[in-house]
Amino acid sequence: MTAYGRASIEHRLGRFVVEIYSVNKKFFEVTYYGPVELSRFDMDIRKWVNAEVSRGYVTVRVSADFEESSPVVVKPNISLAKQLKAAWKRIAEEVGCDGRVDLALLAQEENLICHSDELRDEEAYRQLLQRCVSEALQQLIAMKDKEGCALIEDIEGRLSFLHQGIEAIASRAKGAPNRYRQKLEATLQEVLSCGFEDEERLLREVCIYADRVDVSEEITRFRAHLEHFESLLRGEEVRIGKKLDFILQELNREINTIGSKVADVEIARLVVEIKNELERIREQIQNVE
Repeated sequence: MTAYGRASIEHRLGRFVVEIYSVNKKFFEVTYYGPVELSRFDMDIRKWVNAEVSRGYVTVRVSADFEESSPVVVKPNISLAKQLKAAWKRIAEEVGCDGRVDLALLAQEENLICHSDELRDEEAYRQLLQRCVSEALQQLIAMKDKEGCALIEDIEGRLSFLHQGIEAIASRAKGAPNRYRQKLEATLQEVLSCGFEDEERLLREVCIYADRVDVSEEITRFRAHLEHFESLLRGEEVRIGKKLDFILQELNREINTIGSKVADVEIARLVVEIKNELERIREQIQNVE
């Protein structure tokens, strides 16, 4: 699910613009871009975003136009400048040239200008940023909600198909043990007519095999997982994405077991169709928080 939110604030401290983009991702990740003057608020911004968004790849861009002055205190490193000037003069003397030491030469030193850790009106900047981020998040969430309504409608249609599919399997599977038993008994009649020393053990194996192809328990669990999935999707609980992911894994496990136990062409076809729908739902669920 993609979403976008933007907010701007005009203040005596400057003009601030926050843009937030969100794209589909299973886990939560934030990338922040902003002016160096506001880099100290990086962790605060991540925390504010995570309070409202729990999944997805989120990009936050902050731009600022400081009208009065920069919030960061910039100081010259006078001590270093004096040492550099003295060093260049000595070099000129040693090599016997009239080298002129000016600001252009000194400016080649990266540490000549220091940015202080102090920030004027730090709390005021934090409150302004939080307000701007909050307004951008409101727009982003509104867009996600709108897309979410269409998403739920699509998922519910697929859930309806799953209900129909599992009921068709349940109806078809009712006679599976008897069909297998009859088939095996017919085969055994041919074997036994040629003679077999332990008929009782062979018949016992037939009964055990017939029990193994019974998938009633798997069908019951599939129905229960499906109901749980629907109750979460339609309920009031928030941040259900990970729970839905887990239930989908359980639904896949049950339908795979059914497919492996029942050697029936029609059931095999239904199993494939159900697995396809589960995969489509899984892709959609990545958009659900």
